[in-house]
Amino acid sequence: MAPDRPATLITLRGPARWLCNATYFPGVDGSVLWAAVVLDRVRLVLASPARKYWRRLMTASLALLCCAAFAGEPSPLEYLDEDTGATVTVVEEPLVFEYGRRDLAANGHDYATLAAASVNRGGKVEYVLIVYFWSTVDPRLRTDSLPAAEPLILQADDRRISLKLRGHSAHEAGIGTAIHAPPVGNAKPNVYGTDLATVRFIGAARQLTLLTDSDGTTLSYGLWTDRRPALQQFVRHMSGQD
Repeated sequence: MAPDRPATLITLRGPARWLCNATYFPGVDGSVLWAAVVLDRVRLVLASPARKYWRRLMTASLALLCCAAFAGEPSPLEYLDEDTGATVTVVEEPLVFEYGRRDLAANGHDYATLAAASVNRGGKVEYVLIVYFWSTVDPRLRTDSLPAAEPLILQADDRRISLKLRGHSAHEAGIGTAIHAPPVGNAKPNVYGTDLATVRFIGAARQLTLLTDSDGTTLSYGLWTDRRPALQQFVRHMSGQD
């Protein structure tokens, strides 16, 4: 920001989850950088002479942004991946499944995070489900391993969806950076191919269970963090309905 230019700072607070920082210079071309983080405010920095026109215009735009955020719509995240050159759209919040491990620790849990994403490369759109297996149990207490990447079955109501593993690299699928990685550990992503119809069915299902295999034993992971509204909004966005 040029030191001789006055800045207008507008900060609105509320239940919004995303923070957007933008800097505007009239008549100057340049990149706009943004980052999504979990905060409760929207902050806009306007670097320009404090003219009424620009203040009114940007205040109105910011109000529209905040209204959309306050409405609670779990809008997908969409960006151009500079590493792969693909346009990536990711569900705002992932589903998290849980398998209790009280045999290892009083509050021990194994988790599976499942996130839907689309990758658009040159107009060709592919859909993937990215799954991470992770745990809050101290590895020194374990006598078994976390589940294998396959076979992996998603039980959605009365339908058993067998997920087809494509690999362990989101980059190969066109996603250069980790999305919705677990908060602890260094779990690798398991990437499964899917389609929009399957994602739509998963988002509309009343009951969801993830069936995995660990050392020859089938484990049933129940839904722990229900983010089906975010999945439904992802489907609406990809269908052009939002």
